[in-house]
Amino acid sequence: MLRRLPGSAWLPTFQVLAVIGAAFLAPAAAQNTPGADKRGWPGGLPNGWRMLGDDEGPAPPTDAPPPPFDFGRDGQFLPPRGQSANPLSKNGQNGAAKQAAPDDQAAKAARVKARADQLKKALAPKPEPAILRQQALDELFKHLSAASDPDEAKGYAEAIKHIWMQSQSDTARLIMQRATQAAAAKNYPLSLSLLDRLVALEPDWAEAWNQRAAVKFLMQDSDGAMADIDMVMKLEPRHFGALMGMGVILQRAGLDKRALQVFNKALEIYPAQPSLKDSVEKLSLDVNGRDI
Repeated sequence: MLRRLPGSAWLPTFQVLAVIGAAFLAPAAAQNTPGADKRGWPGGLPNGWRMLGDDEGPAPPTDAPPPPFDFGRDGQFLPPRGQSANPLSKNGQNGAAKQAAPDDQAAKAARVKARADQLKKALAPKPEPAILRQQALDELFKHLSAASDPDEAKGYAEAIKHIWMQSQSDTARLIMQRATQAAAAKNYPLSLSLLDRLVALEPDWAEAWNQRAAVKFLMQDSDGAMADIDMVMKLEPRHFGALMGMGVILQRAGLDKRALQVFNKALEIYPAQPSLKDSVEKLSLDVNGRDI
């Protein structure tokens, strides 16, 4: 759009505004200020900028950074000098973002998979306590059979006994505690009475039957003790304590050959028992005789 100033030629609108603005701000100083351009802008335009549609002004300094954007004569967008007109060029920032995108996607996928694995693990059904107990016993018996040092083997044996003494029932644990305390105080009738209640309450608890067998043995009830040991063997065939008790009862009954078999079976489960080894060697001599 063109406008005519009084006494002047027709000028483009933006030039009219420039002249009016210059006259309003500094009508006299604009002509005398060093560095002012030919249109009278005080101090010139900012570094790297040029008038819209101005192709005649001085070029910006060569060491100046490229302007953030520019417009051509027809008003179209022009990129900064030295950069491609394509905003998605691989030399621009968007190109770098596109190159980094695969790595970002891979990291995101890895995080999603890790969260999914954690959720799956958290929601997975937990093993039953009986299964965990059996797994722990299996591992301990494996070490017990391989241990050659008596002290090391004793540690495994004590750990096994500790598991045998555990029950999921608070009531059963309390009865077991009172029964063992009574037996330690040699109050065998009270201990036996408590253990009778315990095997009725927890008939699948092998250690309850084993403790009652021990109390019956101390009360000179060998037949009752053997009957309880049979129950222990059905529930826990690897119970080396019950096997040794059975061997002692058989040996006292004069059944040395059967006692030797039971002792050897106990040694297979718990081999690092010096006292049992000595007993087996002596009993072997009695059963099999000395070599000539």
